[in-house]
Amino acid sequence: MKELKFSPEQREVIEDTSRFLQVIAAAGSGKTSTLVGVIQKELERNTSGEEILVLTFTRKAAGEIRERIHTQTGIESVRVHTFHSFCLRALTNWHPRFKKDRPSILLPAEKNAFFREWFRKESDSIGGIPFELLSGDILLPKDFPHSWKIPLLEDYKKFKSKEHKLDLDDLVCLFLDSLEGEEPWTEIPKSGLKRILVDEFQDTDSQQLRFLRLLSDRSRITVVGDDSQSIYAFRGSEPSIFLNFPDLFVPCSRKFLSTNYRSLPKIVEVSSIPIEKNENRIPKTVLAHREGRSRIGRLKMDKISDLFSYLGEFYKASGGDLRILCRSNHRIREYLSVGVPSELLLTIHASKGLEFHTVIVDLSDGWNIRKDSPSSVWEEERRVLYVALSRAKDNLLILGKKSHSNRETAEDIFFSYFKREIPQLK
Repeated sequence: MKELKFSPEQREVIEDTSRFLQVIAAAGSGKTSTLVGVIQKELERNTSGEEILVLTFTRKAAGEIRERIHTQTGIESVRVHTFHSFCLRALTNWHPRFKKDRPSILLPAEKNAFFREWFRKESDSIGGIPFELLSGDILLPKDFPHSWKIPLLEDYKKFKSKEHKLDLDDLVCLFLDSLEGEEPWTEIPKSGLKRILVDEFQDTDSQQLRFLRLLSDRSRITVVGDDSQSIYAFRGSEPSIFLNFPDLFVPCSRKFLSTNYRSLPKIVEVSSIPIEKNENRIPKTVLAHREGRSRIGRLKMDKISDLFSYLGEFYKASGGDLRILCRSNHRIREYLSVGVPSELLLTIHASKGLEFHTVIVDLSDGWNIRKDSPSSVWEEERRVLYVALSRAKDNLLILGKKSHSNRETAEDIFFSYFKREIPQLK
């Protein structure tokens, strides 16, 4: 095995032998390297690769971690899965029915196509609300009727039955129900696990929490994440699970990775501004490892073309490593319509886990939040903003709009956070 260099706080995480361990990892803190270090240490303690399970939330993340484990240890037997793929593997390997008759999986694209067609046919019952908004109730008026949900789910269940398919959530439910019912076949996957590690645990939902609790009597559990980057409520993730982990898994050790190796000091400082306005958070002080001066500025604009006189300069300074981060795909289409190259554009959600020399964060339009939205919605949108700001390594530009009315928008409020912190571009 190769020897990696770790900081004292990373080493403290790696050496921890607690039954339950929560690691709060700030943006750019070397989370994945530390996770691989934990696995390497576990292997050195004579735990076999087959007895270690690493759970991630995307196939891309699973592939990256799997490759880094192999590069670092030379071992390929560590099990790295998404929650869904692990449940599918358990069902098809050991479930009495499914190991003989492998279930057909309804792909996410097929599910979305069904939902879109259903909403098109039932447009009167949903009042013409776009499909994209119906995927997240937080964006709907408080008094908006939800009577369409029950017939939708009933029709979806019939559709799956007709197609003889299960969706990804069905896989998780089947496995969890079998665990909870203590079905004999579940002894095989349970008895084969000594250490479970969960990456990006701030994105956990109630089903995934149930999964861990059902396996917690057999395995040591380590979760790694950052409550400041919990931005998937529309998928069902619950930040409270990460915030309350020490109360859910007792006794729990809590460690911090608080050094940011990505961003220059002023960017680390500015990124923390929206998060510090949230009440529901784990207090932490993030320190920059790098030294140097970053270029940070604000720009008010009437239209996207007002950015053009600065865009070339920032692009050149970044050596081409520049992205404009937008809150919505609709806003991205507006950039495309005036000639901004697609390779420079990302939604904030798509940028999560990435980093760029120069980042331009669009606060001028596209943030689907109302001033009267619940505090939980405001807190999530501040976390979305934090994710955007913390992608920047060296340069950061924040875009706002020139207000011509007395009506203050959410975009105006977010942009006002930075008035005293960074200069206005002239």
